[in-house]
Amino acid sequence: MKQFWCTSAAVTALSVMGAGASPAWAQAAQTAAAPQADNAIADITVTATRREESLNRVPLAIQALSGDSLQKLNITTFEKLIEFLPNVRSASRGPGTSSIYIRGLSTDTPGLQITGTAGSFPSVALYLNDAPVSLPGRNLDIYAADFQRIEVLAGPQGTLFGASAEAGAVRYITNKPDFSGVHAGFTGTYALTKGGSDSQSGSAFFNFPIVENKLAVRLVVYSDQQGGYIDNVPGTYQLPFDGHVGQAGQLPTGNPLLVRQALASCAGVNNCTGSNYIAPTRQSVNNDRFVGDNFNDANYIGGRIAVTYKISDDWSIDLMHLQQRLRTEGTFDYDPAVGDLKVQQYGQNRLRDDFNLENWTINGRIGKLDVIYTGSYLNRRTVQVNDYTRYSNFGLYVPYYECDAGVYYNNAARGKVCYTPTKSYQVRDTNRHWTHEVRVTTPAAARLRGTAGFFYDVNKIYDNTDWSYLNQGAGFIYVRAPNPSVNAIDPTPRPVNVGFFNDVTRRDRQLAVYGEASFDIIPQKLTITGGARYYNEQASQTGSSNTSFDGVSRGIYTPPPVGSPPGTPGSYRPSATPPLYYGISANLADNLRGLSPTTYSGVLFKGNLTYKLDSGSLFYFTYSDGFRPGGFNRRPCRLGSAICPTQEIFRQRTAYRPDNVTNYEVGAKLALLDRTLQVNLAAYWINWTNIQQTVFDQNISNQTFTTNLSDARIRGVEGDVTWRATHQLTFNGAFSYNDSELTKYRQATTVLRPIGSELALSPKFQGNLRARYETEMSNGWRPYIQGGVHYVGSSISSIIDNVSIRYNGPNVVYNGVAVNTGDVSTPLVAGIRQRAYTTFNAAVGVSKDDWSLELYGENLSDARPQLFISGNDGINRVTTSRPLSVGLRGSFKM
Repeated sequence: MKQFWCTSAAVTALSVMGAGASPAWAQAAQTAAAPQADNAIADITVTATRREESLNRVPLAIQALSGDSLQKLNITTFEKLIEFLPNVRSASRGPGTSSIYIRGLSTDTPGLQITGTAGSFPSVALYLNDAPVSLPGRNLDIYAADFQRIEVLAGPQGTLFGASAEAGAVRYITNKPDFSGVHAGFTGTYALTKGGSDSQSGSAFFNFPIVENKLAVRLVVYSDQQGGYIDNVPGTYQLPFDGHVGQAGQLPTGNPLLVRQALASCAGVNNCTGSNYIAPTRQSVNNDRFVGDNFNDANYIGGRIAVTYKISDDWSIDLMHLQQRLRTEGTFDYDPAVGDLKVQQYGQNRLRDDFNLENWTINGRIGKLDVIYTGSYLNRRTVQVNDYTRYSNFGLYVPYYECDAGVYYNNAARGKVCYTPTKSYQVRDTNRHWTHEVRVTTPAAARLRGTAGFFYDVNKIYDNTDWSYLNQGAGFIYVRAPNPSVNAIDPTPRPVNVGFFNDVTRRDRQLAVYGEASFDIIPQKLTITGGARYYNEQASQTGSSNTSFDGVSRGIYTPPPVGSPPGTPGSYRPSATPPLYYGISANLADNLRGLSPTTYSGVLFKGNLTYKLDSGSLFYFTYSDGFRPGGFNRRPCRLGSAICPTQEIFRQRTAYRPDNVTNYEVGAKLALLDRTLQVNLAAYWINWTNIQQTVFDQNISNQTFTTNLSDARIRGVEGDVTWRATHQLTFNGAFSYNDSELTKYRQATTVLRPIGSELALSPKFQGNLRARYETEMSNGWRPYIQGGVHYVGSSISSIIDNVSIRYNGPNVVYNGVAVNTGDVSTPLVAGIRQRAYTTFNAAVGVSKDDWSLELYGENLSDARPQLFISGNDGINRVTTSRPLSVGLRGSFKM
């Protein structure tokens, strides 16, 4: 095997010197007015402006990868796609759990367990054809099989694409049925990963006309089994606490409640030796049941059917049904403190993500007007179970859940044992999204032309998230149901170990009217464009958060026999009248009374001036707006915190408003050297105001909290270049330089990094460089070699700087150290510096007629790029690329 790796890596590495697929993001339009060389760059058509146009005649910063390029670059998932998009980043903890960011409009990403209830909507709009599929924290992980192209629109796209398009939009465009004949194709891949499990995938499409020039059908199926590469290694764990008994000059460390109890017990006692505080006996847990190598598998399986019916020369109907199932096991981020690509997990980690999407479109013509009605229905069901044992590191109320009551209340008479600290959470989210849009466009060749439309959608998220914190050894022996007064989505009793759960419904309704018009001031030369969108957003939230803090959760405690060794557990028996229901920690009918539903409305604007040259080049200036919807918190912030110093602000912070983006941009699209060289450049200045910030800071609230906390400014330059040097050799590259900065606190805060700090996941520089050499031999064989390099500069994982838990008791001297109210008792790292990285990919292959065969290598240097570092589990875990992989891919089309 070692010899295989050395040989394979050597063969694929050779192609880095002169290889790289042409991603088709800089294809130039070809017109009769401009001469071109025989090896001119081919054209690609996009619909970013809601009408078909040549990519490089659109005065917009847009990158597009054609279906051919997607296949050549082996792009099937979003994690692979962003390697070729230098101004796009992702905060991902594995398949199905990504958030997308463009041009550095990013602050942080909340924990996966609360995105359904408390996550903000994304700043990037995601579309499949004309169906918007943007969701908080869990953007649809669409597998790219048989796609016509993927378009990435940078900068606010509010007038044409509405909510969440404040940083840009990503559009997946599928291949439609065609009437030209029967077509079919298959692609299969088998890959080996260094130190990991094998992977294999296959996809196929079938296109066939049923009625000549009237009815055609296209079927697509795919399956991708991605082997794991992260090991779950043996370990033991217990509720952390070190009292440093008798060690003068040191403070206790560990779980924040235990630290606070130790400090409070020593109030007024100089050089407290621990006699005033009796630390609990803490049991430990091991992960022997869950140890395994390469335990993070992922499997995509799905398919779609598309039907086109041509009613007449002017009218047609397109129907599509897409169904996909995603299954994962294990974790896709590792713990560097444990080892390279290693973690210690003490419970199950799995994801089941299923969705169905229906999309229907009626295309027609009334006189000179093109009319489109399109609608969609998305039904998505996600169930995720994650180990959450390490929540004991920082969970303020953990000792209540897993210890005898005497630990939480610091009372030895009620027991002082903490039991095996196993915890997990289970997310059960259902998303149902209906959309309707009517759009009218005037003839593209007219001097005055325009697009107008009406849009309506309703998005509902049903979130049931259970936190399994309770330990039966600590007396939690009752099975209970939600209180009937909260009208729960799931009224059934929860398992006995569930100590806290959300049962919440979010409803967001958007109504919009928009229009965009262009006028040729000088025909074929100077064009002015103006657009506006009126939006009316309504947000509502109902349901509850439920708790075991109700006074009757535990059984009746019986202490151990007198004379038992220290740490001997007591026992619990049920009461004569056991509790039937959970307590209510947040009843949204009460907390949001008079606030939900709430409506936000406004007008977004766009202006553009474009000057075109005869050579096919152009220059443009654009002003554009964008926004994303507001929402609600389950509970207000803690009264007296920096964010909520007064009762009035305490109430106001229950809701958060939309945030907004304004963008000033100048750009050029230059077709040079007889259209063998295409250069696209854009420079922008973005103001981001009322930024929605989501944070879990127990000094603010014991539940994740979102508020409009800051403003920011982003300046940048981005560009891409394609050069077809000869018929055989093509180079392309892309880069971005981003200078982001926090400019203002909207509220008093100790949570965020200082004014002037960079935004999260916003490296100063990113870039990629690729090349592809392909020739055709006299016998019809077409050998090729391709490869490239991808560089990403350093960035921070979050703009949150300080969520350390603070001591809120009286001033105290503990072992000779003065501790004052407000001092940090449990330090927590938030924003983490992610180091710069470089990766290399390459491939060699041959094709002939309708088939091709390729040997490819990915991450050839076996790098460990820090794609995203998350501290949501109380430890810093790193999402990284798959290690060095070598694969064989074959395809056939007819």
